[in-house]
Amino acid sequence: MIRVGVDAWNLPHDRRGIGRYVRALLDAFARDFADRITCTLVIPEWPVFLARRSYREAAGAPRLPVISRRAVDGAGLDLLWFPFNGVSWNRFSLPAIATLHDALPFVMPGYDDAARAPFVAAARRCISIVSDSEHAAGELARVLPFPRERIEAIPLGVTPPGAPGPVPPRIAALEPFVLFVGEAEERKGLPMLAEAVERVRAGGLKCRLVAVGRIPPETILPPHTTVLGHIDDATLAALYRTCSAFAYPSRYEGFGLPVLEAMSYGAPVVASSATAVPEAGGDAARYVPPDDVEGWAEALAAVLLEPGVAAELRARGLARAASMTWRACAERTLAAMEAATAKAGR
Repeated sequence: MIRVGVDAWNLPHDRRGIGRYVRALLDAFARDFADRITCTLVIPEWPVFLARRSYREAAGAPRLPVISRRAVDGAGLDLLWFPFNGVSWNRFSLPAIATLHDALPFVMPGYDDAARAPFVAAARRCISIVSDSEHAAGELARVLPFPRERIEAIPLGVTPPGAPGPVPPRIAALEPFVLFVGEAEERKGLPMLAEAVERVRAGGLKCRLVAVGRIPPETILPPHTTVLGHIDDATLAALYRTCSAFAYPSRYEGFGLPVLEAMSYGAPVVASSATAVPEAGGDAARYVPPDDVEGWAEALAAVLLEPGVAAELRARGLARAASMTWRACAERTLAAMEAATAKAGR
C-alpha cells in the first residue's frame, strides 16, 4: 500500500480534459485499487477547513483526506503526485512524480518562461514523469533535461456512457450537424473547420456546425454555425449521440481526449492527423491534415453522404473506446507510482 499526496490546486476550477483525468483516476484508485493506494489531496489554502469542502466536491469524494502544503512532509505520505502539468510548489522533501500532458508551452507560440517553469521544476524534482502519449513523451524529452526512458506514455481513457436519455428538442432541431468541442484558440482549428463546413453546404448538403466550449462572442464564424458555449454533461452526451460527424481539427495535442469521448457515444470521427491525435483515435477515425480545408470538406461530405462510411466509423469508434478505459490508465499510473516509491526506498 502506498500513500500518495495529490497536488490538487486546480481541481475545483479545471473542467477541461486535465480536470477530468484527475477526477477519473482518483475515482478509479478508490474503487478498483483501494488495496494498493490511498490518496490525500494537497491544497495551497490554510487553514484547510475553510477550503476542503470545495476540493472534496470537485473530486466527487466527500471523505477524501485534505491537507495543506505546509503539512505535507509530516503527513506520513510516501509520494507526491503532480497531475496538473508540472510541479506547482517546491517546499517539499518527499519523492515526487508528475503528469506532463504535453509540451505545449515549449513548442507553440504565445508562452513564456512562467508557463514553462512548472515543467522545468518537474524535470528537476521528480523521479519519473508520466505523459499521455508517445508523441508527448518524445517532445518532453526533447525540450526538458529529463531522459526519455524515465517518461512513461500512458494513454487516457473514457467512462462508458450511461443509458441514452431523451434528446432535448433544441438539440434535435440542429440535425444534421458537425460537432466541435474545444476552445477558440488558434491551434484548435475552429475557423478552418467552419470554412470546411461551408464548403460542404456549398456542395448542396444540408448541415451546420455546432461549436461547444470556451468560444468568445467576438469569434467570427459563418452564419450557419451554432455556438453553445459551456453546457452540462447531459447536453454534451446528446450532442455526441446525435451529431452526423464529430470533427477534431487541432494542430497540436498531447492526446486528444474528446476524440475518444465522441467515439464512446457512437459518433463518426474525422480528426487531425497531427501530433498525438492518431494515438487517441487509432484506426477508428478518418484523418486529415489540420490545415487542409478541401480535405476536411471531402471527409465530412463522405461521412454525411455515405451511410456505409458513417456506420463503419461508428462501429470502429465504439470498439476503440471500449478498449481505452480509465481503469487501465489508473492501473498503469499506479504501477508508475509504485515503481517511483520503490526507487526512492520508501
